[in-house]
Amino acid sequence: MKKVALGLVLSLGIFSSGCQSLPTTLTAKLMDNQQTRENVKYLEQYANQQIQQKLIVKTDLNYGDQSSQRLDLIYPEKLQFQKLPVVFLVHGGGWVAGNKGGMLPYAKLIADQGFLVVNVEYSLVPKAAYPEQVLELNQAINYVMQHQNELPLDPTRIFLSGDSAGANISSSYVAALNAPEMAQQLKLNPSISAKQVQGMVLHSGVYDLKALYHSSAQAGRIVAWGAQGVIAQYSGQQQPTDQQLDLMSAYPWLNSKFPPVYISATEVDVLTKTQTQPFIKKLQELGVPVTAQVYNKDYQEQINHDFNFNMRFKASHDVFKQSIEFLKQHSH
Repeated sequence: MKKVALGLVLSLGIFSSGCQSLPTTLTAKLMDNQQTRENVKYLEQYANQQIQQKLIVKTDLNYGDQSSQRLDLIYPEKLQFQKLPVVFLVHGGGWVAGNKGGMLPYAKLIADQGFLVVNVEYSLVPKAAYPEQVLELNQAINYVMQHQNELPLDPTRIFLSGDSAGANISSSYVAALNAPEMAQQLKLNPSISAKQVQGMVLHSGVYDLKALYHSSAQAGRIVAWGAQGVIAQYSGQQQPTDQQLDLMSAYPWLNSKFPPVYISATEVDVLTKTQTQPFIKKLQELGVPVTAQVYNKDYQEQINHDFNFNMRFKASHDVFKQSIEFLKQHSH
């Protein structure tokens, strides 16, 4: 699992394992441990071994004035004069950590399959609170759309993808595209229309912050203090209201217009019960096409939150293959 893929669960794990009094900034630093760095290095090595063609990689393009408002563009050189489906990739890190650098090898693996990948970085908590992250994603999309004539981009075939906190940000954005009332409350002026989005690829995500906030309260005082503290800082409110928590989530705003979804998770992940499984159920009830890969607790490999980025696992290879098949299927 790489640096940006530890996500919210590691934050919760840190708080629940004796670091409850640490501030958000120190929690973010703790995510960058030796094991994380080793996993990043392994993912880079894996990508270098797997990718045989030349990719055009443009890094650190500024879509805004802040240092965190940067993105990368990656696409196959041999396809640079074609119009490719585009995947906007949003990293995880529990809203307090992570950056696009750790996601770059995975972005290259996706681009190698015939896609233009936009690897997006955004402002973190506590520097920025919601909805800044969603607005920055919209700003990044606007930057790419403004430069579409210079890129091998088909604006009618857009996908969004994210893991953990990135899944929260990207799914909330797409929910707002399909729910004008949500967009209005966020003061979001969408850079694209809902009909341009052909699908989403989501991993180990957070989709219902109200459920997460209240369920953590039942996990004991220490866990509740830590988890709710992170969520509160993300919300921008000392004690976030249910209305604000709903506005930070895709789940309450889902409707039948939501695009097809590929989603992965494992039941070992504490988020799956309150997040992934209800999200899948509601999408299915609405008639939204869902391709789900949720591994049960008895699965033979020792996978957990954001396992899909650790290419040592067969499950990670399977999820990558399935997600690429999903992207290709909905690109036609």
